[in-house]
Amino acid sequence: MMKKKYILFVTIIISLFSCEKPIDFDLNNQENSRLVVEGSVTNQTKAHTIKLTRTSSYYENQPAPKEVGATVTIFDGTSIHTLSEISDGIYQTATTYKGEVGKTYTLNITTNNDNFYTASSNLVAVATIDTVLFNVDTDFDDEEVLILEHYGPEPNEEGNNYMWLVDINGINYTEDIATTMFVTDEHVNGNYIDGFEFQEILLEELPNTDTLKVTVEMHSISRKYYDFLVAIALETEFNGDLFSGPPANIPSNISNGGLGFFIASAVTTEYIEISTP
Repeated sequence: MMKKKYILFVTIIISLFSCEKPIDFDLNNQENSRLVVEGSVTNQTKAHTIKLTRTSSYYENQPAPKEVGATVTIFDGTSIHTLSEISDGIYQTATTYKGEVGKTYTLNITTNNDNFYTASSNLVAVATIDTVLFNVDTDFDDEEVLILEHYGPEPNEEGNNYMWLVDINGINYTEDIATTMFVTDEHVNGNYIDGFEFQEILLEELPNTDTLKVTVEMHSISRKYYDFLVAIALETEFNGDLFSGPPANIPSNISNGGLGFFIASAVTTEYIEISTP
């Protein structure tokens, strides 16, 4: 009886291996590359940048190919502004360009092979900052960190979303999803924000100077952009453990199968100086 079971078990194993079939994955290549859009319009007077690249082959170990020669415009409901290509794949408005709260901005892109892409975003008001305070504490690894805290009112209107960008002595400390704080007002709507910690920086990563010149920008962001940032975080910073779900596509507001995101945002800025801890 045991012998029969053993023979049956071996037969099943052989059958399983005999059923193996190669699967060809449709990995990205030159023929099916997609346009990637990164850029924004704010209520700041400055040159606003739109960056255009393309996806590349899974096996390519090179920077993303730049999309050159495109026609890029921004429509605000009244007038059309044409951007200039200042370098390969980098398109900018005039330095005098400024978005207005309450307007909808539509980005239109026509590539040099006549493919058309578009995306729209509403420029909504942002909460004000009364002040930004700081303190020094230790993190979970017992390392000393500089903590920045936000103080200010939050409007009564529901559905506001915010993002903080931090520059210290010319160095951007919010250059990726892991270092950028973004929140909704679901649990604080209409309340005073009394010391919300939006940034932690290791002291050893701060500039070696007597004075830290800190610039904090608080941006209004749409719910769609908030969901876009959450999706990136779930596929990068919070992925890879036993409880991670299957990979999912990152949402985008770019038409025609384009990737990335175009956003319009209002900005409020706070400057502080800190003597080096």
